[in-house]
Amino acid sequence: MNAGSIGPGSGVPVKVKFDRLIAYSTLQLPLAMAALPVVLNVSHFYGEVLKLSLQIMGSIFIFARIVDAIQDPVIGLISDRFTRRGRRGRLAFVALMIPVLAAGFYMLFDPPDAWFGNQARMALWLIAALLLVHLGYSGVSISYHSHGAELTDDYNERTKVTVGREVFGLLGMTLAVVLPTFLTYKLGDSDGYMTLGLLFLPILVLFSLPTLIGAGPSVHPPVIHAERNPFIAFFAPLKNRLFRRLLLVFVANGAAIGVAVTVMLFYVEHVLKGGKLQAGIILLVYFIAGAASVPLWLMLSKRTSKATAWFVGMVMTALAMACAIFVGPGDFHWFLVISVITGLGLGADYGLPPSILADVINSTEGGDSRGKTGTYFGLWALATKLATAIGAAGSLPVAAMLGFNPAKGLYGTTALVIAYIVLPVMIKIGAALLIWFIRIEAERGSVREELMKRV
Repeated sequence: MNAGSIGPGSGVPVKVKFDRLIAYSTLQLPLAMAALPVVLNVSHFYGEVLKLSLQIMGSIFIFARIVDAIQDPVIGLISDRFTRRGRRGRLAFVALMIPVLAAGFYMLFDPPDAWFGNQARMALWLIAALLLVHLGYSGVSISYHSHGAELTDDYNERTKVTVGREVFGLLGMTLAVVLPTFLTYKLGDSDGYMTLGLLFLPILVLFSLPTLIGAGPSVHPPVIHAERNPFIAFFAPLKNRLFRRLLLVFVANGAAIGVAVTVMLFYVEHVLKGGKLQAGIILLVYFIAGAASVPLWLMLSKRTSKATAWFVGMVMTALAMACAIFVGPGDFHWFLVISVITGLGLGADYGLPPSILADVINSTEGGDSRGKTGTYFGLWALATKLATAIGAAGSLPVAAMLGFNPAKGLYGTTALVIAYIVLPVMIKIGAALLIWFIRIEAERGSVREELMKRV
């Protein structure tokens, strides 16, 4: 192999056996279980229970996110280098990073009792725990997802791999909703969150072992980066026009989800007049519907194309969310119906884009970045966090500007309807229009072109 060659794969459409698929997919459950509490529960635990200053906590979150964003492309490059250790080299890197993830998550929810009430020490503990959990999560997820993209070079088999993985992921999100709610209800906030930190450790070990032991090998040869300048190597995938287009659609669609998630609890409390129990039930129904729908999106993608199936999911979600305009106080059950439909759309959002990405990585449009899976997934992880940040940064200021600002005693429900429904629907429609007209797949045309072939 030449110094600059990658070798996009064997060219053999490897069929991933069911036992191998399950073994590979299990690790996504603790990964998803770790992600949601870090976003939803840490601020409540440190702010309400441990009484850490919100101003200090906000600065810590911003700092941790900046470091997290910078490290993703670096981790992708390191993951690529581990492919020189054999066909399971990326999994070796995963094994190294799992203890880091475990330690960070445990630290977040089990700070030293003697430090409670000490602002400086709790702030230092939170910084260390967040940096550790972000490093562990990125290290595991980027290399793990990169290995999944290299299990086969077959168009439909790649979708099967991402679908299997995301079923476990959505189950993990369901656990992440149920466990904190149940534990804090039974044990109180402090003991409940500490128990969550402890329970995560055996779950992580139990569900990571099948992946590390039983997942199939990569069908790709080692990745060789000819470019010695790491900065250039980090961003080489952006030369791939299909990757740039896919990132655009992915960030736009993810921003719609980020907007809705950020104001969801406010919407349930002030528009639906519900409490924590109702919010928990809505989230539970949403994620269960998402997990159940993923195989259906696999079937649709085989009959049409991955982008077409994703387009259908976007349109379905936008229509269901738009119906929420007619829901008000006391309409909890009607909102549950809407949550089921939007949950079905979530299955498309989680299961299909990574499969499209796996195809794009090995497309001829990639040039000398072709096959550098870890580097692509490093930028993909960065884009995922960017989408969430855009959603979070956009929704609350819009709501405040329109009349919902609890700090000033303003509780305008119209502002929440616009932030939770109108804004995400408009963004979703924009993302759907993008893949209607532009080609984002390596092996298929735009959605419009694919559907016109069938007319």
